[in-house]
Amino acid sequence: MEAVRIGVSATAAGGLCALLLVCGSRWGKARLARALLRRLALRGDERMLDLGCGSGVMLVTAGTLLPHGHAVGVDRWLAWQQRGSDPRTCLANAAALGVSDRVRVATADMTALPFPDASFDLVTASLSVQTLRDRALRRAAVAEAVRVLRPGGRLLILDFTHTRQYAADARAAGLREVRRSRPYGPVFPPVRTVTGRKPRTEP
Repeated sequence: MEAVRIGVSATAAGGLCALLLVCGSRWGKARLARALLRRLALRGDERMLDLGCGSGVMLVTAGTLLPHGHAVGVDRWLAWQQRGSDPRTCLANAAALGVSDRVRVATADMTALPFPDASFDLVTASLSVQTLRDRALRRAAVAEAVRVLRPGGRLLILDFTHTRQYAADARAAGLREVRRSRPYGPVFPPVRTVTGRKPRTEP
C-alpha cells in the first residue's frame, strides 16, 4: 500500500508541475513582461531589440509600449526550443495586438548580432540566453547585447538559471547599475531579472 501511495503522490506532483508550467507559459510570461517593461518607464520612442524572441511575448508587449518607437526581434527559430517559435507566429501575435507597424523580426544568432554598435536603447532577452548550453556562448550573447546598446541604453535579461553569470558578464562588458532581482513567481520555474545600464560616457 505504501508503494501505491508514493506512486499516486508522484503522479499528482507531476500533474501540478505541468499545470504550473502551462499557466506560467500562457499567462505569467506576458503579465511579467508587461510589468518589467513598465518599470523601465519607457518614453515610447525607443528602439528595442529582443534576443531569442520566439513567439514574441516580450517583443510584442514592448511594441504596445512604443507608439513612436520600433521593436526588433531576432531568433534562430529552432522549433525544438520553443513551441510556436517561428517568425509567422511572432508577426501574427504582433498583428493581433495592432503593433505590426512597429515590430519586425530577423533570423540571427544572438552571439553574433548583425547590427552596428550603439543601435538600440533597450536590449531584452526573455528565457532565451539559457538555451545556449556553452558558458562562452552565453558570455558572448551578453557582450553582444552590450555592444549594440547606445550610451545610456539598458539591458533586461529574464531567466531562471545562470543569472549570476549574466550579472558578472554584464559588469565585465562595461555595464553599470547591474542588478540581479529576487525570484518572480508568475512564471514557473521562478525567474530572476538581470538589469544594467550602459554608461553615457567612457569611464
